[in-house]
Amino acid sequence: MMREENINILITGALYSLFAGGILLSRLPQFKTLLLIIGTRRRLYLGNRARTAGAADEHIALLMHTVFKKRYSTNLFKAVSVLIFLCMMFAGMQSVSLPAAAPLALAAGLTPYTLLRIRAETVRRRGSQEGERLVAAFLNRYRIENYNVYATLESLAGSTEFRVCGRYLLKLLLEIRNTGNGEKLYRATDAFARAIDTNWSRMLSYNIRLGAGRGMNVSPGIEDILVQLRDARAVMEETKRLNAEASRIITFFAPLLYLGSVALSVRFLGISFPVLIRNQLGTPEGFTLLVLIILLFAVNVILIELVTHQKMDY
Repeated sequence: MMREENINILITGALYSLFAGGILLSRLPQFKTLLLIIGTRRRLYLGNRARTAGAADEHIALLMHTVFKKRYSTNLFKAVSVLIFLCMMFAGMQSVSLPAAAPLALAAGLTPYTLLRIRAETVRRRGSQEGERLVAAFLNRYRIENYNVYATLESLAGSTEFRVCGRYLLKLLLEIRNTGNGEKLYRATDAFARAIDTNWSRMLSYNIRLGAGRGMNVSPGIEDILVQLRDARAVMEETKRLNAEASRIITFFAPLLYLGSVALSVRFLGISFPVLIRNQLGTPEGFTLLVLIILLFAVNVILIELVTHQKMDY
């Protein structure tokens, strides 16, 4: 009896298989089209993810290139950020709940990127301060060297007068000296412009590209950049004067207020220093308040830094 049932099942399965195979064969072109659409969509999705990841790595690499003289791996930077995130998560869970510790750990994990971005902007700002002197020197040497861009870059790249822009000019010279490829020339000048990230650096790199690639006389364009930089310096000096007092209050007075509150609590409220530290770090309220104070102070410093010390640009 069981044998007959097994035979019936096998015959039924074979018939259904033949029926399904017949349908597949009759609709084979449609199935191939469907598989092609699925494969194409998957490749596009993976390609978009790769481009997104590549753009993030390129952004971090550009910041690290701007800040550090040596070349460091972006994977090392990401590993340090993740390690800080995990350590902060573990420390926060000792005092607060997981939902409260997660945002604090995330803010701590983003701290290396924030510091790297601030440092990169600081270096770029220093480089932008050299803009007026650099453009004036470039224009003078360009005329002395009989409108030869390569000779002009050689004389400026070895100068110690330009501490930030000098090394970017040296790298630019090394990349364009032995190439006539327009695409490589564009990438090299674009890297110089992005390293300083100002309008004048973009215009200067554009003029360098025209002078090196086409042999054009770009001295009128350089003169126009110099005129606009001189006007921008007057505006920048006035902005710095107006915001100097706010910068001193945020940078020095706010930390002194916090230290003063600690001293007043110990001296007049009768709270011992170990108890104060334990309440500040060992309780959910105190720990959260301390982190908020530090984050808000950092935000204020960043805002004042952005307003007071702007790039030399137009």
